[in-house]
Amino acid sequence: MHSVAIENQLKENMPSVLLLYLFLRFGCPAAQHTPFEDELAQVKLYYYASTTHDVDISENGPLSEFDAQKQLKVIVHGWNANRHQLALTPVQNAYLSQNKHNILAADWANIASKPYPIARELTRALGYRIGSILSTFVANMNISYDRVHVIGHSLGAHIAGNIGKYFGGKLSRITALDPAGPHFVTLSTDAIAHSDAHFVDAIHSDIILGETVHRAHIDFYPNRGLSSQPGCEALDILTLHACSHYRAPAFFAESILIPENFIAHECELKKILSSPSACMLVEIRSKQRKYVIMGEYVNQSTRGTFYLQTSNLPPYGIGNRAVRRR
Repeated sequence: MHSVAIENQLKENMPSVLLLYLFLRFGCPAAQHTPFEDELAQVKLYYYASTTHDVDISENGPLSEFDAQKQLKVIVHGWNANRHQLALTPVQNAYLSQNKHNILAADWANIASKPYPIARELTRALGYRIGSILSTFVANMNISYDRVHVIGHSLGAHIAGNIGKYFGGKLSRITALDPAGPHFVTLSTDAIAHSDAHFVDAIHSDIILGETVHRAHIDFYPNRGLSSQPGCEALDILTLHACSHYRAPAFFAESILIPENFIAHECELKKILSSPSACMLVEIRSKQRKYVIMGEYVNQSTRGTFYLQTSNLPPYGIGNRAVRRR
């Protein structure tokens, strides 16, 4: 997408980002502990046969055009958005362009439009609601759990984790794209966790709207995982960090189409956050250098925290140029 178009769309998202900023800066009245059963019942899952054709699987039976042998990708949007969220559209379109996967997109817009603290408190309930719909669907379509990959952005990343919890950690993979930070702490039991699936990976791109906590089997910290991401310096001021927050799904979408464009190397989290140059120095001197590809085609046997650098414009990945040779 052209940089001007991105800037214009980020401007359109300013009200939602501003609202979140005000909640973080000034707080808000405590959420009323009233039941949300009616709102949760309105949460849906949609099957995408193409970019322009979707079907609400919450109200339909088996789909004749569905290929149960393909891997199933389940996409979960973030707060104050819907299944058409700008941040995740590139991910969905990248998958659809390959015609190798079945695509489902969750839509919890009715709850996502509520104040952030309320939506955050319903993270587990949302994951279980979506998990319930998904469970019925995979049973009807005879889909094995090892073919299910859930991808969530921001608050949707933690909801994705709770979908995994609903399935008892038996799903194949969960990918957390800049998991939300506000109102989560390290020990939050409803946050994404490595036990939520057989393999859990996370990409961190903003410390204001996201978090840096190492919760997955493998956590990536492009450009330290802090703000501002390269190319977002001005836009983060204008959009209150939406630019950097959206970079994680942008990186992931690119990795689907250009498999080896993001090469990261292992480094301790404290070094990544405090002194990435130390990561580079240790990596250069090491006799056993450990590299891994970030994104869709990550090696799922890898564990740890990894650092990489990116470009400030698409394509963001810099491929083998990221590998420092001795």
